[in-house]
Amino acid sequence: MQRARAPWRTLKASALAWLGALTVLAAPSAAADAPVRSGTSAAAPEVSCAWPAVVRPGRLNIAFPETNATYWMTPYRLGRGESIVAEGTYPSARFTSLTAYDATGSPVDSLADHQIAPDPGSRNPFAVADAGTNPAQHRYRVTLKTGVAAGSGGNTLAATARSAGSGTGWLVLRIYVPDKDSDPTGGVPLPTLTRQRQGSSAGAMATCPRADAAKGPAGPVATALRDVVKKYAPAGGFEGCGTSTASAPGFALPNKVGGLFPNPYNKYLCTELKHASGRVAVIRGKAPTFPDTTNGQSVLTATQVRYWSLCQNQVQLPYPVSSCAADFQTARDRDGRYTYVVSTAQDRPANATTKDGVTWIDWGPTDVTSVLILRNMLPAQDFTHAVQDVRKGDDPAKAMGDYYPTIAYCTKDAFAKGGPDACSGG
Repeated sequence: MQRARAPWRTLKASALAWLGALTVLAAPSAAADAPVRSGTSAAAPEVSCAWPAVVRPGRLNIAFPETNATYWMTPYRLGRGESIVAEGTYPSARFTSLTAYDATGSPVDSLADHQIAPDPGSRNPFAVADAGTNPAQHRYRVTLKTGVAAGSGGNTLAATARSAGSGTGWLVLRIYVPDKDSDPTGGVPLPTLTRQRQGSSAGAMATCPRADAAKGPAGPVATALRDVVKKYAPAGGFEGCGTSTASAPGFALPNKVGGLFPNPYNKYLCTELKHASGRVAVIRGKAPTFPDTTNGQSVLTATQVRYWSLCQNQVQLPYPVSSCAADFQTARDRDGRYTYVVSTAQDRPANATTKDGVTWIDWGPTDVTSVLILRNMLPAQDFTHAVQDVRKGDDPAKAMGDYYPTIAYCTKDAFAKGGPDACSGG
């Protein structure tokens, strides 16, 4: 039986800081000291409509996105005393958040779903069990403004670091695993955005045409986003993924994720993958429990994490994702353990199927370096083996125990004959 655990709105202390030179918010109160890079320019373009950029595979595939999430992005330029008000409806989904990023793609302030207070007469389904099912009673209002410190509370997001009076950045709406896969907004309209300026009437921004479309995009906003990733992301994508080699592979913490618009409520392990014809990578470990919202479970179910996944990505600008397998898409045995095989379609063993207890992940292009990324989101207080529990200098295998993903290489034929046990180190 699982031990009692704190509600989702109680975050782990170990999630309050990122490793390396960049301090990244893991709860709103942690962002006040986020650094501002010198020499950055106001690259965010002026826009006349809300949510002009949609990041997801098949649309704008940049900065290692998660294939089971969609990211709507609006650039902003706010002067002293100006603000943008987002009025929305909590979606039917596993997770949602609103995050302000600076012009370098580094988080400034953020509110996760359970932290967003509802409007009077509404209830937050991510925070209370008796919220009901009427979307009209699931309303919220969040204000992005200058001149305030991150973590100020009251459904306020700081638009700039260190309470600066003006600045530029990006407002990002994330929605993970909508209840209906065909509806990335989670069954509700995108939040309306209203710009408020001192001495003038508020001006509502119409939602950009096809803001929730599956294909596209082009134009100055997409170009600006690519430029942010090109200029500010670490040269190797996720930097500091350890010294993994084909003979001694392993996962490690990245030490820089700025420029990649990291999700403040995730923490990551990564490993570089080495492709060779006829060879597969096998990843094994114990899966944290999660609220299986795709099968009707509530996000308030007592589980170890809110979400986890394993994704294969391309280390070339603008750092696209190739494929992912989320928690609910991953085969697990009766002990809660998983086995992944990462390979090209040609090198996929015949027994690398869900029926065989194996989850297959497509390698993607083989002419570029690949990086495999494990995400853990919002671990419960009493779950002490999440990626969030790995501190700088720690051996992640010791900190995570059975939940650490081991990795080994073997030939397609060896796996076909002997299964995952035929791959040493697995």
